[in-house]
Amino acid sequence: MRGLLRSTSVAIALLFPAASPCLAEGTVLTVSGAIGKTNREAFDPFFDGFLKFHDKTFDKAYTFDWDALAALPQQTIKVNADTEDWPRTLAMEGPLLRDVLATAEASGKTATLYALDGFGFEMGADKMASHDWILAMKVDGKPLGIGGFGPLWLVYDTGGRKAPEEEERSWVWSVFHIEVE
Repeated sequence: MRGLLRSTSVAIALLFPAASPCLAEGTVLTVSGAIGKTNREAFDPFFDGFLKFHDKTFDKAYTFDWDALAALPQQTIKVNADTEDWPRTLAMEGPLLRDVLATAEASGKTATLYALDGFGFEMGADKMASHDWILAMKVDGKPLGIGGFGPLWLVYDTGGRKAPEEEERSWVWSVFHIEVE
């Protein structure tokens, strides 16, 4: 009986995502640090377990779920890289990084983007201004998922040109947290 209930619950969540708060309303991205706008409480060591695991704490933060990110103006760009495993030019879609930071009223001089594996990439104002960076939510029209390159992938338009490997290294994937200083 328990198995039937579990299977039914999973089926409902898959068929009707709004019925599952985790799928419909879960935080995808947290922006913390030097921001002027917040929409959540300070860091909570229990409920922010994954952030705690990465030693990320904050007094104030602004969070985005899928709908909030999708509500920002979306950019579709072409991205390619000159690396051994890059398959072809990919169409990537998502909001501009500067729009995400503006929504949280970021006022710092640097932003460090953190990936799920703990990798951090610090960007100063010059680096941020060097390209129209986006936080890609989709590749070739398909949402990025956890276990692949999701939830978000920091990239910029190469116009189909193959970016050298040194540039490609700055394209952080699996972004879940941005710390502004």
